Amino acid sequence: MEFIVKNPAFRQTIIGHLERQEFMKHIGCRLTAIEPGYVVAEIDLTKEHQQQLGLVHGGVTATIADVAAGFAGFTLVGPDEHTVTAEFKCSYFRKGRGRILRAIGRVVKPGMAFHFCEADVFCIDDQGNEELIARATTTMAVIQENY
Repeated sequence: MEFIVKNPAFRQTIIGHLERQEFMKHIGCRLTAIEPGYVVAEIDLTKEHQQQLGLVHGGVTATIADVAAGFAGFTLVGPDEHTVTAEFKCSYFRKGRGRILRAIGRVVKPGMAFHFCEADVFCIDDQGNEELIARATTTMAVIQENY
């Protein structure tokens, strides 16, 4: 799908926004790809990301999916616009266990008021094998900067 980019500096804008999100710093979230309609987010997994059984906490999985999908939508807004999550659904397929958590966010259908996005979440083990553990579908509202 060919996307219309309204902010030529979208990469720098997104990096700046991520740097100001203290929770993302706290969980160690970084962006490894930022393209029109497409963002990849990663977290190096530690004990702090685990629930009581030693698996990746579902909230961490949902968070990285929301970040990847949200910033994928953000790549398509104007310089004075933002995206915020209006709706979020996450389906968990398998337990999360590994070294890296990776979410691949993409815009499915852009719009003027809402972008419809998805994110696939993978766990990557020490050998580099990756397994799809969850998929999120989101609706991202496009809002003006002076909201």
